[in-house]
Amino acid sequence: MICYLIAAAAVLAAVYFAVRSFLLKRSLRNASEELRRITWSLEENRVLKLETADRDLEEFVGEVNRTLSAIRREKNAFSRREQEFRQQIENISHDLRTPLTSILGYLKLMDTENMPADEKESLDTVRRKAEALSRLIGQFYEYSRVASEDYQPELAEMDLCRLLRETVLDSWKEIEGRRLEFSFHIPERPVVIRGNENSAERIIRNLLQNAERYAEHCLEISLKEEAGRVILTFENDVSDFTRGDVEQLFRRFYVKDPSRNSHGTGLGLAIAKTLAEKTGGSMRAELIGEKRLLFTVEWTCAHAGRREAVTRAH
Repeated sequence: MICYLIAAAAVLAAVYFAVRSFLLKRSLRNASEELRRITWSLEENRVLKLETADRDLEEFVGEVNRTLSAIRREKNAFSRREQEFRQQIENISHDLRTPLTSILGYLKLMDTENMPADEKESLDTVRRKAEALSRLIGQFYEYSRVASEDYQPELAEMDLCRLLRETVLDSWKEIEGRRLEFSFHIPERPVVIRGNENSAERIIRNLLQNAERYAEHCLEISLKEEAGRVILTFENDVSDFTRGDVEQLFRRFYVKDPSRNSHGTGLGLAIAKTLAEKTGGSMRAELIGEKRLLFTVEWTCAHAGRREAVTRAH
């Protein structure tokens, strides 16, 4: 009789622990999934909950929730610092642009006809430096504007082929001046994306300026459609570039060689990437081998976007 009681107790204990183990594992799986959802949307202030009552696990979940709260506070503080930083850049840019515009205006009004040659040359140097400074200040202002959370370009259908041709043609003098071997591969027909024309033009110009600055001998630009995506690539040869450099290219104020790029702010590629993402696209850079730098910008084809909308509607 005692043996039966012991066996029954052992069976009951085994069932109890098996059920408890099953409930704990299920609860942990659900909690893990919930934690993944919370980390993807920290701004919602959700907390992690445990379905099964267990003191040790409840303490663990409590600690996780306290950590999430600390992360949220730090994220909010970082966002405030970023906003304050961008506002400071905008204010400083505005304060500098006003007197600089006056200086450039006075320089244009100066009568240089009767000036000695050396004074005229010095004045031309001052004018060029002032114009370069004006462009730099413009980039600071543009970055503070496009990086703002409130900034959202208006999207519409646009022909990227036409814009690319026109922008490259506008920059042809600079490309030719660098004596680059230039290759241009784009379709003859329109390639339509849903984007923002001003933003797309700025992306193209910034990539051209980067190529003018770093390309050694060649530049190749191509545009194609592939699987409902429009893919724009800029590829040029480089020297002394590492994969570590490429990882830093989109970081604001990063300049590969400050002595070589004295007129650069390190904001051009940061602006381009931000604009690509804010117009529904993406942008990345990679080093092919050791001598080729490749930038890829992608958008969704306008007709692909319409097909997706129709599919969702049905």
